[in-house]
Amino acid sequence: MMRMIAVLLFTAIIALGNELTVDTKRSSIDFTATEFFFASVDGNFSSFGGTITVEEGKVTAINGEVAVISINTGNARRDDHLLSSDFFYEVKFHTITFRSKAVTQKNVIADVTIKDITKTLNFKIKKIEVGDDGVTIKLTGVVDRTAFDIDNSFMSAIIKDNINVVARLVAH
Repeated sequence: MMRMIAVLLFTAIIALGNELTVDTKRSSIDFTATEFFFASVDGNFSSFGGTITVEEGKVTAINGEVAVISINTGNARRDDHLLSSDFFYEVKFHTITFRSKAVTQKNVIADVTIKDITKTLNFKIKKIEVGDDGVTIKLTGVVDRTAFDIDNSFMSAIIKDNINVVARLVAH
């Protein structure tokens, strides 16, 4: 009987709308930057948080923030340079924000803010699962770093403008 009540309550919450918290231990935000001669640099952000809103069994919103200081490419010297004013300027701009404007089964249109510059970007949904235990989503997108003033004269010549981003989000 108690199990039946719990299932009915969960179903009612999902039907009315529920804001789920992203589980940062089970989620990841990764990126790949391609350098001249097609070498790539992979990295991630280890500190982030967010929410996923579910209404009537469908994801209706995805919102979050990323701590710029948590960037990790496996090379401390490169990470320090990425945090400098040449790139993310972390001392002045601490976070990257992601605010969805529209969510469909295949895409998320979101306002992304980096260095106080906001651009509307399209992310593809590669995987979406909504169940009794929460939500799992895999988003992929391309961020033009120059649109966010993530640039410097020397590095611009060897790094391609488009950065591939993959977010794997689990929320409950």
